[in-house]
Amino acid sequence: MAKASDQFRSRDVTFWGVFALAVWAVAVLGANLSALIPDGVLGGLHASRLDGATLNQLRAEMVSLRSETTRLKQENSVLAQQHVLTEVSGTDLARRLGALEQTVPNILESLNNPPGVDRTLVTASTGATTKSFPVEGGSVTYTTSPLASATAPAAATEQAMPKPLAADVAPDPASFGIALGPPIDSDEAEATWQGMTGRVGTLLIGLGPLLGHVEGGSGRRLVAGPISSEADARDLCGRVAKAGIACQSVPFIGDPLPLLN
Repeated sequence: MAKASDQFRSRDVTFWGVFALAVWAVAVLGANLSALIPDGVLGGLHASRLDGATLNQLRAEMVSLRSETTRLKQENSVLAQQHVLTEVSGTDLARRLGALEQTVPNILESLNNPPGVDRTLVTASTGATTKSFPVEGGSVTYTTSPLASATAPAAATEQAMPKPLAADVAPDPASFGIALGPPIDSDEAEATWQGMTGRVGTLLIGLGPLLGHVEGGSGRRLVAGPISSEADARDLCGRVAKAGIACQSVPFIGDPLPLLN
């Protein structure tokens, strides 16, 4: 016959039955709750430590947010100062406009009714008087004085005319000239000369144009001269080149080119 300790007791069956029911209830509850949890949360729980946000990353984000907050505070301070300056300028402008609104009518009234005007003279005059009237922020004072006496116009003085650009010049092999610009056709010479004199201004005053030949080609070149020495020709050539015109020192030979009027 079995011992009493080896036999099943009713309370043992009751305990294990209650335990099994509790486990079953927890399992059913977990299954229902898992359907309510978003997939992203579950994925985050199963993600590795390297895939999730680390403490260092959070610290870096905090530092970035603090820097951005500081910058926004500085910009807000600048905008506030600009707003204050704008308000001060607007107030000052309004005050000045108010003073003008009060001042201008008084001045116009005084000018329309001047005291002591002698209407019999060609040039009327007024006595020297000082007047003042109050305005917002103080007063305005003005003084009227006699008109300046008419004086005879100064005699016109004759002014010497500037030296003409040049008359028709003749070739002079003993002198030098400066060849200007690229080769051109003969029928373009006069218009080209006028254009160059307009570009270099007074550099060509006193010089006349010749239509020189281009070595080894059929074109022609404008040659301005005469210039007494080759050194002067080179110096003038350097100043003309600064105006963007190709220039070269050459003998002053070629065909005369009459100037346009």
